[in-house]
Amino acid sequence: MGVSASSASYDSTWEEDEDDSSAETERSSVCSREVLYPKAQEVPRNPKERKPKQYQYMFSDAARNMQGYRHRFQPLGSNYQSSPDEMPNLMFYKNQMKFRPNGLYIEDLLRNWKDQYDILEENHDYIQWLFPLRQPGRNPHATPLHEDEIKMMKNDEEVKRRLCEAYKLMLGFYGLQLLDESTGRVGRAQNWQERFRNLDSNSHNNLRITRILMCLGDLGYEHYQVPLIRFFLEETLRNGNLRHVKRSVLDYFMFSVRDKNERKGLVQFAWELYEPKYQFIWGPMNSEEDICCSPCCLCISKL
Repeated sequence: MGVSASSASYDSTWEEDEDDSSAETERSSVCSREVLYPKAQEVPRNPKERKPKQYQYMFSDAARNMQGYRHRFQPLGSNYQSSPDEMPNLMFYKNQMKFRPNGLYIEDLLRNWKDQYDILEENHDYIQWLFPLRQPGRNPHATPLHEDEIKMMKNDEEVKRRLCEAYKLMLGFYGLQLLDESTGRVGRAQNWQERFRNLDSNSHNNLRITRILMCLGDLGYEHYQVPLIRFFLEETLRNGNLRHVKRSVLDYFMFSVRDKNERKGLVQFAWELYEPKYQFIWGPMNSEEDICCSPCCLCISKL
C-alpha cells in the first residue's frame, strides 16, 4: 500500500519537535509501508529558472534512507525478525566467534589486517561484521543488530575498545588517523595521497564509510561522527580532493547525525564551502515551504 509523498516527506533536519515520541511513532508506521517519492530533477544553472517545490534532496532516495536510519525505522521490505537469543555481533566483538563466511576472530583481524590494504579493499565480507547495522546488508552470513544486542554492546567496555580499534583500522585504510580518542578529531595520515587515490577510485568505499558512520551512531560513538564528516567536507569542498566522494558526503554522511543541531551545523558548514551557492540543494526551505533559490546567512540561521 502506498502513501502520498506529501504525507511522508518529513525531514527532521528542518522540522521542529523532532524528539516528540508520538510523532516519531506515527512517522514510523507511515514509513514502514512503501513510500512513493518524486524523482529529483536536474538543477537549472540559472537560479532564476528554479521553481518552487523543486527541493531535490528532501525527495531523494538518500534523504529517505538516512531519515529512516535516524528514526530507527524498520527497513522497507525487510522480513528480518530479531531474537534476543541470537547475538552473533556481540559474540564476534567479544572474540567468541569468527566473522562469516571464512573469517577471523576480531582480535586476529585487528592485529593482522592493519595496513593490509589489498585485503581490506578486496574482501567484502568483514565490513558488515566490524560495523553492524539494524538492517540486512549484502553479506547473507551477517546478522542485523537488534535492540537488546545494541544495549549490551554499548555497555561492554571490551566491545567499545574493539569498535574504536576497528574504526582506527579503517581510518588508516582511507588515509586518515584518529588524533584524539576523546573528541574523535581526525586528520590526514602520512600516506594520505596514496590512500585518497584508492578511495576516490573505488566507489563502494562511500557505502562503507556511510555504514561506519551509522554504526558509530548506534553503538555509542556518536561524538565521532561530526569530526569525520567535517573532515570530508573540507577535503571535498575546500581542498578539491576526493571528487567521487563529494556527493556521498553531502547526500549521506551529513545526514547520518541524529542530533538536529549538529546536523544543522554541518549543513551550514557545507553551504559556506560550497560553490556555486545557487546549486546547493541540501538546504533549507523558508517558512512557506518554497525553495530559497539563493541560500543566505539569514535562511541558514532559520535551520
